[in-house]
Amino acid sequence: MSKKILLRTAYLIFLSFFLTAQVFAQLNKITQIAIETVRIHMRLPQGTEVKFIEKKESPIQGFYSVKLSLVGLDREIPMVVYVDKTGEKVILGTLYIRGENVTKKEAGEPKPRKVVPALLKMEKSPFRGPAQAKVTVVEFSNFHCSYCVKSWKNMKELLEKYPQDIKYVFKHFPPLSQEKARDLSEMVAAAQAVSNEAFWVVHDFFFSDEGQALIDGDKDRLRLRIEIILIQKGFNVKAFQTALNTRYGKTRVEEDVTVGNRIGVRRTPSAVVNGNFVVGLLPENTIERYLGK
Repeated sequence: MSKKILLRTAYLIFLSFFLTAQVFAQLNKITQIAIETVRIHMRLPQGTEVKFIEKKESPIQGFYSVKLSLVGLDREIPMVVYVDKTGEKVILGTLYIRGENVTKKEAGEPKPRKVVPALLKMEKSPFRGPAQAKVTVVEFSNFHCSYCVKSWKNMKELLEKYPQDIKYVFKHFPPLSQEKARDLSEMVAAAQAVSNEAFWVVHDFFFSDEGQALIDGDKDRLRLRIEIILIQKGFNVKAFQTALNTRYGKTRVEEDVTVGNRIGVRRTPSAVVNGNFVVGLLPENTIERYLGK
């Protein structure tokens, strides 16, 4: 008698596992259908990742609501795809029930793409502002970029306006195809080997009107101009020369570019503001909103 009970129990357990596996296989199939439909029938920007969030019973009888997230360069856009339980019918669109936008309610609002702070390796980079500031801006920039010049001018004003509230971290991100931009970045990065203050002196010079007028000139003359500036400011120019000759500047730039590539930087300027990824110039009043001003 007990043997029969054991056999029956074992059978029920096996049947339960089998049915569960079948259900999971079906659910996985539904999810994959939803993802593939979005990829094929929506014009997604290059590099957009389609992530599965959840699956649940839909308000439409016989359908699942499959929630996905379209992860772009700087935003995560939620959406819902309706897939029938056989996987044969898919609805891409907005569902209204008694005038209510159910699809939007299920999906939620778009949000900035998050970047884990540890990935940024901020400790290797020069910064301005207090370490424990309310807002931390990590900007990927290059000195051969007119938008980066404008971005820095805006940021400089904010740092002067809120000196205790903003920490600004600079990251090099010159295009690999532009030798001139790489040379400029390597020179500024070499100044970091002298001191944090020396870095900012050269940084500010290159982003000034005078510096921008010289960046397309002869590389050796530009290097000599930097050395004169460092001497005038009382810095150790030999440390700068050594950093350039030993490829310290090149290494620092490559480290920043690696970080940028890892988090999805594609162009400059791009920034991470309190963990939120922002592509292009920061929209007006963005920092003030983070500060609650």
